[in-house]
Amino acid sequence: MKYLTVIRHAKSDWNTGVSDHERPLNERGLRNAPIVARFLGRTYLGMNETVALLPRPDRLVTSTAMRAKTTARIMQEELGYNPGVVVEEPRIYLAEARALLAVVREFDDAWSHVMLFGHNDGLSDFVRKLLQRDHLGKSMPTCAAALLEIPWPSWAAVDWDEARLVGYVTPKLIEKRFPESEEPKGAEDHSQ
Repeated sequence: MKYLTVIRHAKSDWNTGVSDHERPLNERGLRNAPIVARFLGRTYLGMNETVALLPRPDRLVTSTAMRAKTTARIMQEELGYNPGVVVEEPRIYLAEARALLAVVREFDDAWSHVMLFGHNDGLSDFVRKLLQRDHLGKSMPTCAAALLEIPWPSWAAVDWDEARLVGYVTPKLIEKRFPESEEPKGAEDHSQ
């Protein structure tokens, strides 16, 4: 069994005068990424003495774009990892679903759980194609996380229509559930 947490980069700044690849996170993105990371840590990964529903990620694999790398680094810090767990993968930048599948199939089988940071529209399409049933409905918003269970012991076996959605988190869902706090304590189960 493998676990894949697919995360769209946090909200980025469009008015910077830099190339698309170098766009930084904006204020909202810098605020939302740690909130989502803490929520994932407490709700699914057993941080702060909660019960772990999933194994802690072995690697955080990210696009080389500044907005994705920054989102991954913020989550790495919030989850208490050393920087060495973050791996930059150039093929993720603006990749379509089939290219993302090729990247995942090359993951080291010693990794039981990987967080993958990327971009729409390919990222949302990738998640929809992996799922046995489409639970997303529409595109993943910025800083959304889809937690998937893969029924195979090897990443090389990952294919379409086989994953199960374990959880789905967005900054707006967290804000709606915990409007008075940036420190969520629990989550709804979004499994089948």
